[in-house]
Amino acid sequence: MQIKSSKKISLLELLQEMAPESSKNRLRSWVETGRVSVDGKAPKHINQIINEGQEVTIGTKPKFLKEDLKIIFEDEDLVVVDKPIGLLSVATDLEKERTVHSILKRRFHNRMVYPIHRLDQETSGLLVFAYTKQAREHLKKQLEERTMQREYRALVHGHPGKGTWRCSLAENANLKVYVTKRGKEAVTHFETLKKKGACSLLKVKLETGRKHQIRVQATHHGYPIVGDPKYGLPEDAGKNLKLRAVALTFSHPRTKKQMHFSGF
Repeated sequence: MQIKSSKKISLLELLQEMAPESSKNRLRSWVETGRVSVDGKAPKHINQIINEGQEVTIGTKPKFLKEDLKIIFEDEDLVVVDKPIGLLSVATDLEKERTVHSILKRRFHNRMVYPIHRLDQETSGLLVFAYTKQAREHLKKQLEERTMQREYRALVHGHPGKGTWRCSLAENANLKVYVTKRGKEAVTHFETLKKKGACSLLKVKLETGRKHQIRVQATHHGYPIVGDPKYGLPEDAGKNLKLRAVALTFSHPRTKKQMHFSGF
């Protein structure tokens, strides 16, 4: 459902006009789960002021597949999913079936599914997969040219403030990533949103997409992510990794329309 506002009004009031049968709590949950967008972007809060001419969209209700995998958007070209903690993005030598990729492939016996990027098993959040070779090539090109935007939230130990982490990363024989002068460049932009005692909630944007990039750079600079089982503090053992991919923006491979998805 989509509407252009004919007046200055709060988002809540406009949503009530669009969906009069829905309670305020339900409308609030739509905003919090990323189902509502304003001019293609996630609103800051439900009481945000909508000006005349701004476009508000209520997306379709998300579908849930196996392993609590949620479909945010799907058409004949691609699918955007919300991956839960603990689920692999693609197959490994040790696990072939319990992955986002395999779950999507099992939905369609005659359809190809192409991974575009990945999230660590311990990281939750938004991923896009392509259904055609043309869509895969277009989305991969956006990744390579750094026009696909990916935003995360990370709870870290310490107070790093705002800035950019820039270094080179490589992977050793034990599959652990480390900082080295001979690796591939990794660039991460971060900004503190809120201080929580001895920790900070960061907004993180990737410029590059190296394996374990945010986790390794955060630890290297003295601000390990809370609950990181591989690069974090020993006292965090057993906790969930506090890292989530919350927003994804790219150009649709066929329509060229700018697509924005959020899942806070």
